[in-house]
Amino acid sequence: MLSEIYIRNYILVPELRLPFKPGLTVITGETGAGKSILVGSIGIIFGDNPAGLEPWDKSKPIYLEATFRPKEDDELLSYLKSIAGEDEEELLLAREISKNGKSAYFIGGRKVNASVMKGLKPLLLDFHHQRDQQKILAPAYQLLLLDRYAGCLKLREDYRSLWRELKRLKTELDDMIHQREEQSRMIELYRYQYAELESANLKPGEEHTLQKEYELLSHSMDILQMAQSMNECMFESENSIFDQISHFSAQINHFRELNPAISNAAQSLGEALEALNSTSFELSQIMDSISADPLRLTEIEDRLDLINSLLHKHKVKSVEDLQQLISHREREILVAQDFDKAIDTTRKKLENGELELTDKANELSAVRNDAAAKLSQELQTSIRKLAMQDARFEIRIDKNHKADNLESDALSALSILSETGQDTVEYLFSANPGSDLKSLSAVASGGEMSRILLGIKEVLVNKESARLLVLDEIDSGIGGKTADNVATCIAGIAQRRPVLCITHLAQIAAVADTHIAVNKDADSKTSVTLQVLSPAQRIPEIARMLSGDASNLALKHAEELINKH
Repeated sequence: MLSEIYIRNYILVPELRLPFKPGLTVITGETGAGKSILVGSIGIIFGDNPAGLEPWDKSKPIYLEATFRPKEDDELLSYLKSIAGEDEEELLLAREISKNGKSAYFIGGRKVNASVMKGLKPLLLDFHHQRDQQKILAPAYQLLLLDRYAGCLKLREDYRSLWRELKRLKTELDDMIHQREEQSRMIELYRYQYAELESANLKPGEEHTLQKEYELLSHSMDILQMAQSMNECMFESENSIFDQISHFSAQINHFRELNPAISNAAQSLGEALEALNSTSFELSQIMDSISADPLRLTEIEDRLDLINSLLHKHKVKSVEDLQQLISHREREILVAQDFDKAIDTTRKKLENGELELTDKANELSAVRNDAAAKLSQELQTSIRKLAMQDARFEIRIDKNHKADNLESDALSALSILSETGQDTVEYLFSANPGSDLKSLSAVASGGEMSRILLGIKEVLVNKESARLLVLDEIDSGIGGKTADNVATCIAGIAQRRPVLCITHLAQIAAVADTHIAVNKDADSKTSVTLQVLSPAQRIPEIARMLSGDASNLALKHAEELINKH
């Protein structure tokens, strides 16, 4: 609950510290006295930026501070722990607006972002201005009120989280499918290239080995003819080279001991004979090992043509490069296969998730339909107590007609279900007997809307956390007996949660636990004072609200109003 407000240098308030107590706190004052300054300052602390945000003294910053004592609220305590790392027994919230208009936000003296403060607002405040009554006309807000009453906010949030996750998964799947479609032609090409290269059965350095063999075979006839001619000339013909050298070697060996030069010549001739013997052996091997094989030559030519065509086709320089390309293509094909598996896995996960989402949507629908009739009856009872004795109220739930086909049709659950389920809600209202029920937005007047809103707050007060309920002049257009009923309703709400109410109705002021009066002082520089009234001081203020003066009759009436409650 709110325990204290501190205002410094804001609009018409030089400085003010105001404590708050449990129950109903009302703020009253003449028109234009500045009743909304207090409520406005609370909104500003939480990030509101209203028009006319002026300092009292333009040379100094605006400083606004609110102290709350959080009650046991799991959502609030969880949020506080997420931003502060620990629970806060006393929550001191502040905002400072410098002379140049820049803002700084603080929680317990620690500087925080505006988003953090705005995140706290719905956890600590339930703020309603007269213009905020339009919210209740929105189908989304009507559905939220029903879910609060039904106690299915946790189920709704679980559903919403799953819906968002499946939306993300659907986007991911669509992206993957689109990516696969773009890559499909390339993958087909890679498969063709891999099959072609794999079937070639390439060996490292193969092109060089084949080229040498090709060169040898293409000159085999010339080599054989040369070997035969050499063999005949050196060994087989009459007076062959071998015979002549043998003859001269035998002759010179007779004289080798007589002279070193003769000895050297004899040795050289002997070595020549040995070389010729080796040459004879090599020539025999050449003639035995080399043969003219046209079929093998054709095979080599075909193989080299294949290798060269692959080198040219893939713009590489060697068989080793082609083998690396085979490895690359194999990896890319495997990646594509893994990608297909990932798509199948994601699609299956999405399908299973949509089944779960449909179950949760059906569960939400069942809870809502069960609660709608009860809430309709309770709201009707509450509204009738607010001087609308003949009012009728009904909550109509319509299920998306396509949702009936989810189990029998190929329709995607995500294409049918919304972030809040498969239901749309409409609040129907009739104020007069004999009138047909119509949409709330079509038939409710401003005064009726105020009372309907209070009726909703009365019914839901036990269903919600004890946030501070701020009612900013929602009693416009209300008077007479209706005002008494509205005052009783607000007082009843305030017994179960703190309420801060700006009002012009004496009946509401009379039931307050704390009464704050706003007065404008224009002695030197116009300023506003806010005073917590004592029981005796409340009587003339309520008398003024009743008749505009403090006549004896008005004072007596005011006292009767206070004592009545």
